[in-house]
Amino acid sequence: MKKKLYSIFLALLLGGIMAFITIKKFSFASKTYTVSIYQLGVYKNYDNALSKALNAKGAIIVSKDDTYQVIGAIASSTSSKNKLENLLKEEELNYYEKMITLDEESKKTIDEYELLINKTDDLEVLKKLNEQLLLNISERMN
Repeated sequence: MKKKLYSIFLALLLGGIMAFITIKKFSFASKTYTVSIYQLGVYKNYDNALSKALNAKGAIIVSKDDTYQVIGAIASSTSSKNKLENLLKEEELNYYEKMITLDEESKKTIDEYELLINKTDDLEVLKKLNEQLLLNISERMN
């Protein structure tokens, strides 16, 4: 009788451990990633946000909580952050670095652009890459 009880207990224990490992390995929750955005301003009025976005070529406007945020750059790696910060300073734009979470697809898009951003030091090329990145990511941020 004891041997049978030990066998049942062992089977339940092993089954529980294997179920735990399987659930951990195949998480069904979607992953989110933290990235830095460089916010150029927050406005209650869309026209003011648009005016700021037009002055900062390539900036996007994100609507959030009855406000309009003007975003001048977005980055996830330290090296691309440094380059984009230098770009914003060169353009004489004041910014506030803020952390946000994005989905996996948005993170992949950022990573693809950062490969190019990290390989160049030309400010004109950085501007174009930043503009294209913001354009591609803007739909997912609203």
